Amino acid sequence: MIAYHYDRAGLYQSNSQADESPLEPGVYLLPANSTFVAPPVEVPDERWPRWNGVSWDLVNRPQPADRDDPIAKLADFLAQNPDVAALLSTPRK
Repeated sequence: MIAYHYDRAGLYQSNSQADESPLEPGVYLLPANSTFVAPPVEVPDERWPRWNGVSWDLVNRPQPADRDDPIAKLADFLAQNPDVAALLSTPRK
C-alpha cells in the first residue's frame, strides 16, 4: 500500500511503500504526516496538493521570496494566502 507524505503545512512531498504490520497481517502502518488517500493525478504547474485532514485541496504553489527582504517575504506570503490577509485586515474589538 502506498503512503502519501505531506509537510507540516499539509503540502504534498512524496510517497513510499507502507510497511505491513508484523502483528496484524493485511494491516499497513501509516507513517506520521501521511495518508493512504492519493493526491490528484493532474495538478497544474501553479498549484500544489495540500492535505486538509480528509482530502487533498489544490492550493497556489508557494513561490520563494527574496530571503534578504522580510517585507517582500511577508507580502509574498500574504499574496499566496488571501485567507490570512483577510484575517489580518479584520478590525479587532
